[in-house]
Amino acid sequence: MTALFEDHLTLDAIVAFTDGEMSLIAYQRAAAHLSRCPHCAAEVQEQASAREFLRSAEAPRMPGSLLDALRSIPVAVPACGSGAVQVRGAVPVQREHRGVRGRRFRLGAGALVAGLTLGLTAGAVSDAPHDPAVGGTHTALPGSSPFDPPGRS
Repeated sequence: MTALFEDHLTLDAIVAFTDGEMSLIAYQRAAAHLSRCPHCAAEVQEQASAREFLRSAEAPRMPGSLLDALRSIPVAVPACGSGAVQVRGAVPVQREHRGVRGRRFRLGAGALVAGLTLGLTAGAVSDAPHDPAVGGTHTALPGSSPFDPPGRS
């Protein structure tokens, strides 16, 4: 009889069956297998008893000393009135306050450098000699227009 039921339910399938988390078709197939396989039925029964034991167990309690230690941790660092950051055992460090004026100056200088670079690059490209064999410059013949149909002058 064991040769017919060599394929047993996986542990995931047993847990899903016990917790009721299977689809209807999968649940029906597992129930049909459990009715014929005593090994898997025993596994489901064991999983169900473990589930009931864990659900009925009390939640662990936190020791009072741990709660006191957690409460003694400061929530925020007290602020120093002068804007200096003070760390115990370290030399006080003053924070630099750069205003909006410094930021505007840096942005303006960056824009100036970018503009000069683009201007010089555009000037160098337009001053380069143009070779008609390479590029496509069109020279208009006297008395003709590039918009006139061919053969008409």
